[in-house]
Amino acid sequence: MPRLSDEVEAEHLMSADFSDPDGLPADSPTPAAFQAFHTRPKWSRSASGWGTARAVVGGGGVGGGMGGMLWAAGLRVNDVLLRFQVRSPRAVIFLLAGLKFSFTTTATLLMIPVLRLIEDGICHKHYGVPVSEPIPEMKCKADEVQKSMAWLFGWQSLLAAVVNMIVAFPYGTLSDRIGRKACLLLAFLGTILSFAWAPVMLGFFPHLHIYFLCAGIVFTFVGGGIIVLFNNVYAMAADVSTETDRASNFVCLSVGAVVGGLVGPLSAGFLMERYGPWVPIRLVFFLSPFVFLTVVLLPETLRQRQHPQHRPQQQQKQQQHHSQQQQKPLDALPLADAVREAFRTALRELHTSAGMLRDRNVLLCLAPSLVAHALASSQHITLSQFVSKHFGWTLAQTSFLLSPLGFLHLGILAVLPRLSRTLLSPTGRFRCTGWGKDALLAKVSFLVMALGTLVMGCSWEIVVFVAGLTIATLGSASGPLTRAIVTEFVDAEQTSRLYALTSMVETLGSPLGGPVLAWAFSVGLERKGALRGLPYLYVSMLAALTCCALMFVREPRKKGPIHLGGDDADVEGLDYESGAED
Repeated sequence: MPRLSDEVEAEHLMSADFSDPDGLPADSPTPAAFQAFHTRPKWSRSASGWGTARAVVGGGGVGGGMGGMLWAAGLRVNDVLLRFQVRSPRAVIFLLAGLKFSFTTTATLLMIPVLRLIEDGICHKHYGVPVSEPIPEMKCKADEVQKSMAWLFGWQSLLAAVVNMIVAFPYGTLSDRIGRKACLLLAFLGTILSFAWAPVMLGFFPHLHIYFLCAGIVFTFVGGGIIVLFNNVYAMAADVSTETDRASNFVCLSVGAVVGGLVGPLSAGFLMERYGPWVPIRLVFFLSPFVFLTVVLLPETLRQRQHPQHRPQQQQKQQQHHSQQQQKPLDALPLADAVREAFRTALRELHTSAGMLRDRNVLLCLAPSLVAHALASSQHITLSQFVSKHFGWTLAQTSFLLSPLGFLHLGILAVLPRLSRTLLSPTGRFRCTGWGKDALLAKVSFLVMALGTLVMGCSWEIVVFVAGLTIATLGSASGPLTRAIVTEFVDAEQTSRLYALTSMVETLGSPLGGPVLAWAFSVGLERKGALRGLPYLYVSMLAALTCCALMFVREPRKKGPIHLGGDDADVEGLDYESGAED
């Protein structure tokens, strides 16, 4: 099918006429294109005056007045920037990719410097040296210091995962009701506060116990943190995508993340080598307001909901119980009340979304999410600590090791479209469907990842270790591919809930990451010998088991063509349902 122009694609995807996969009309269809972009979400509408702003944030007094002033100022900034918001779906995807670049750059720019500050803090306590007296970094590679670091990161990641499990679904529900953009802004605020805690504590309160770093996880309750932030980015991308280009759009987002993963560590290593760890940390918070302005330039992509009289009778019955319990629409509430209402209704919504797990295919497609935390940790903090300890590198030097891998990852994502065309070619050998192509590439990615981490676990020289790391990086596109696979098994309006459920599964798998990797790293330090690479032998096993799980996923059965068009032009797509269970 030929690629539609941005204007035609935007009219079909973003106008009120296309409100659900069944092609039913919205409440009040408008012929103008880009209506969803021009219509301000309800959370941003308020009458003029400070009283209304105070009512939005909820509460009076000094705190309420200050909150009202900040809220009103935010609305005014949003109104000023409204004219600069992007309009076409393609532009939305590019801007979302830019945001993933910004988020990944700031996260990786912060990671290694904070890691060095934590190592230095543990090292000073281990040797009983005053904070004002510097300790050479190589002296901090003692086994006891490294074990303490590993266990700190392990327990910290576990606590963060538990908090993420608590907040992911309520904020996913909130995103489906008041809009993606509001939740994205709120999650960005919580992420910045969470990032700031470790530098503030280590810089101003160095005598506190190192485990007070875990207190920064509390800020995740503000907006849901980086997990909810990325969920909303993917949900916005799914909102403006069709079935045929969803995977390629997700890969485009991954390109932004990969480039950020290239620029961030390289910049952090250079700045740390020359100026120490504090300069890159200050740079992160200097750039944060510009990232915030980029988020404001995004339009609201959540499609308008149908009026109940236009919905099928079965859907009305399914929603009758919920509507009886919810007397006032959540998107009509002030933002603070909407957040509280989302938390109260989370259990009811979770019960509904848990029905997705009755489909064996969805359950198997969540296997990558179960091991995602372990795979990610092994390629970041564990990687830097492992190389620094066993191969004698400084932490700043390990950041240079990560940057060339970013080029390789970028090359993989650049090759994927050409490889996809080969797999989809009707005259070629494979002749895969769109879903079959994504499934095949995902299986190969996890298989390659298992092989690469096996080489890393068995290596005794840095050259062999880097070779294994290079092989493992060839499977780095598994994330967007598995998201594209599982998305095909749910309705479009359930996308954000699905991603929230995916995040909760990642949380359930977090003990497989932080604590188990910390245990494996500690055992490797104690036993040495062949068990030195135990963390990567363990990760290799997880990747192999995930590949096996994906082997049992069956392609969704086609139900027939549907039309996603208006009066002048039709766009034919395919709706899917999961195959019958055995």
